[in-house]
Amino acid sequence: SEYVIINCLRHRAFKQNDFYVALINNLPDDFQFVDYESIWSYSASPVHKKDIQVDIFAKAGGDDYSLIGEVKNRKAKFSVKEAKIFLAKALKVQQLENVSKALFFVFSAGGFFQNTIQFLKENKIAWSDDKTFLEV
Repeated sequence: SEYVIINCLRHRAFKQNDFYVALINNLPDDFQFVDYESIWSYSASPVHKKDIQVDIFAKAGGDDYSLIGEVKNRKAKFSVKEAKIFLAKALKVQQLENVSKALFFVFSAGGFFQNTIQFLKENKIAWSDDKTFLEV
């Protein structure tokens, strides 16, 4: 499912910005999708550190937001524990890739626990459980 979302970001989201922005909660007011320089599933192995893997890394140019995202296409709700792990990974990717302006986001087909939504809000992480993202 991350490949479907990557495809959406690569070909559709920036052309239909308002439509896709409406599917996501907790976006910054100045956020918009752009024609990203590169989009891929990210993994790195920094020296003497644990491997880092995020489902989506969309690098933007200039002053636009790059995206660092987690995708869960399952029935289970996304938990606070998972959100904390994702936040740590996303911050590390942001640092390793020298990204000055990033939007962290989580897509969870199974939704989110209420305390997870609170954590995401407090940490300025965007989220969506709208399955429109999975439509090809």
